[in-house]
Amino acid sequence: MDIVVDAPTRRSVPDGSLVCVNGDDLGRTLRVDRTIVIGRGRADLALSSTDVSRSHARVTSAGSGYVIEDLGSANGTYVDGTRVTSPTPIRFGAHIQIGRTVILFSRHDELEERVARVERLETMAVMAGGIAHDFNNALAIIVANLEAIGDALPTSAVDACDALAAVQGAATSATELARRLQRLGNREPMTIGTVALAALVEDTLMIVRRRRAAVEIVADVPGDLVVHGSFDELHQTLVNLYFNACDAMPGGGTFQIAAHAVELDAAAVVRHQLELPGAYIEIVVSDTGVGMDAATRARAFEPFFTTKGRDRGTGLGLAMVHRTIRRHGGSIELDSEPGRGTTFRIYLQRAGIAAAQG
Repeated sequence: MDIVVDAPTRRSVPDGSLVCVNGDDLGRTLRVDRTIVIGRGRADLALSSTDVSRSHARVTSAGSGYVIEDLGSANGTYVDGTRVTSPTPIRFGAHIQIGRTVILFSRHDELEERVARVERLETMAVMAGGIAHDFNNALAIIVANLEAIGDALPTSAVDACDALAAVQGAATSATELARRLQRLGNREPMTIGTVALAALVEDTLMIVRRRRAAVEIVADVPGDLVVHGSFDELHQTLVNLYFNACDAMPGGGTFQIAAHAVELDAAAVVRHQLELPGAYIEIVVSDTGVGMDAATRARAFEPFFTTKGRDRGTGLGLAMVHRTIRRHGGSIELDSEPGRGTTFRIYLQRAGIAAAQG
């Protein structure tokens, strides 16, 4: 089974970024991969300053470079101190002044952005684990006292017993949430063994097939693919990806999982944020669901971020997937568009074959 994901369109000019370097918007960054309007309100780069017009200026990719034009603003647009009176070419390193706000136009470094995102996710995971520890201690006291209250209640107090049972159920759910948070932030060494991917997938799908009859499951995983890792954690990763896919296909659809061996050279491991060149396994998990827009893709792996209702998700599923794959020394990438489904690509080092030094 071949799973084809459309390749991104190759651009003739590197993407740029608009980076606010002063004022209330300090640090705000917007990638320029299309025409960008700078201003207030609903502008693509909406600034906080009151001396900015609603549609103040526009930056456009033009053939081999970029052009900025003022859109009839009240206070004008300046590039490196010169007022823009007609469409003006800009280069990386230029300083754009919009009212009192200064914006640096720089080359967009996708790898640097991805590294920073991973570091932010790792920090959030550690923080979540610390919060969960204290949360769990408080829950232990609550659960213990609920049990004492239950022992003291007479069986004839039916309403009180029912209310207590509901509270105990909520406390148990909260305890499970705290446990998942602790796993998210856990830096303890994993119990490592050899994991046969075909057996892992078969075991996972045997469980999830009982849950969602409306979703067709297609698997193509050769029997000779083996990785080093934790069977339980990788099993939970696939379960999380399956249920995430099901939520994206409320009317049914197709869930696909495939795997194959790949050799990654030095350039490829940098691109995929791995450590060493050598033998890897690429696992491709895809669905035919509703897909994600750019804003959702950017936050998909953040703890507690969810597009589901409060009663349908905690926003920890994909965060735990990301954390587990990183703990295995691998990487996970996301490709999705609204209406075109979602594809995750996971890279794990293949067991039994040492990665080449390079």
